[in-house]
Amino acid sequence: MPDSIRLRLFLSCWLVYVLHFATDFVREHYLVVSIVEDHAYRLDPYYGLHVDIFRNPPAARVQGAHHGANPGISMVAAIPYFVLRPAVDLVVRRELAARRADTSIVYRDDRPRRVEFYKKIRSAGLDLRFGLVAAITMVFCMAPLTAASVVLMYSLLGALGLGRRLALGLAAAYAFGTPVFFRTAYLNQNLALGVFAFFAFVLLWNPGGMVSWSPRARSLLAGLLGGLAFLCDYSGAILLALLGLYAWWRHAEERGVLGGLQQALWYALGAVPGILLLWQYQWASFGNPFLPPQNWMAPVPWIDVGYRGVGGLSAELLRMLLVDPRFGILLAMPVSLLAIAAPWLARRGKSPLPVRESVFCLLIAGGLIAFFSTVQYTRLQWVTGIRYLAPLFPFLFLAAVPALLRLPRLLSYGLILLSVVINWSLAMVRDQGTIFANVKRVLVEGFQLPWLTVLGKMSSQYVPWLKGPVSPLPLFALCGALLWLTWRLRRPGSGWGVSE
Repeated sequence: MPDSIRLRLFLSCWLVYVLHFATDFVREHYLVVSIVEDHAYRLDPYYGLHVDIFRNPPAARVQGAHHGANPGISMVAAIPYFVLRPAVDLVVRRELAARRADTSIVYRDDRPRRVEFYKKIRSAGLDLRFGLVAAITMVFCMAPLTAASVVLMYSLLGALGLGRRLALGLAAAYAFGTPVFFRTAYLNQNLALGVFAFFAFVLLWNPGGMVSWSPRARSLLAGLLGGLAFLCDYSGAILLALLGLYAWWRHAEERGVLGGLQQALWYALGAVPGILLLWQYQWASFGNPFLPPQNWMAPVPWIDVGYRGVGGLSAELLRMLLVDPRFGILLAMPVSLLAIAAPWLARRGKSPLPVRESVFCLLIAGGLIAFFSTVQYTRLQWVTGIRYLAPLFPFLFLAAVPALLRLPRLLSYGLILLSVVINWSLAMVRDQGTIFANVKRVLVEGFQLPWLTVLGKMSSQYVPWLKGPVSPLPLFALCGALLWLTWRLRRPGSGWGVSE
């Protein structure tokens, strides 16, 4: 498939994702700022700004403030901020020098904690810096990562024998008809580790010789990505282990048990840097390389259940993960329900996805769903929407493709349309209510953009002439024009239209 199509697809997804940027400044952002500006993991200057930032208990050999999450995505996102920090410093210095003392700080929102947070950072002169950091890490980290996974999905479907137009349409359905659209809007480790794991999976599988590297090189790189997933979140350990099992399984069928074990060992070797970096972070932050950040975090609800909130399997948590109206994956991603049919269709020869890969996608899904059915913090997902099962999005979508292809065309199109409506609404509104409450708001209030909505709530500080809500329609029209150009413009001097 021509590289031009892949580039156009990447740019299109990146552009749409950037347009739907959300201004949320999450715990991972603080570590980005600390790594770049202070060359440290400590978050002391930001203690009290986020509920997940805590002071280490006396039992820790290292003191200071830290947060209860793995550092992987913050380390990745620190790269673009490091490059652009001089420009950020210049903009912030000029703005603060010209800024008058605030007699009143206005943020029109009915959620007191968000209003309080904004007042704190505005008073401390951190508002503009935090906003720019959030934008940089989304535009140059999350949006490219997700757009790259869409291109990979397109290439993979093509390698499985689907035609160009069909593969392109399904890749677009993955991009905008699954919650990757919603989760890409700001820095998020759960989606990132899913993208890393998906790339590792395709490298190990390599259908149709997609990648010309040797099996050893592919296994090493897949291991590196698996280790990076583990560095992003401890749930990545499940993906890391299952990908190692797949590395053995994939090659054992061709080279025997020992041949499969050899590739699995190369995969394990590739994972070592990510594991060592996580241990270094934990040693530098808490004085113990092996205990997770959650071991040291301040008491929160359910922390007394099991080990720091991780206990036995819970039918209630399982139900919430699947069908809770606020974040259930079967509601946020309706096409995921079709994934269960993948192995059956593959065994009957009615699927482009082989039996082994069909089973593996469901094994990944089952492992992660089972794990989070033991984690009490699953109950808190309503705060930011579907999150913990984000690593499953590419795997479940891939497993759903065979059923989508076998369903009557009208039903398939209808299901994809429903998924796009749901996930575009989530990406626009980002409300803390139910999934369908977001859809209802779009139907009643019209199109929205999250960053434009937030700007309207604090306009008196930045654009005082802006007195009411701003219509996003001109921005949607501009985006549409840019997308049209992306797909119609050829190389300079060669006219219009995609000729590949």
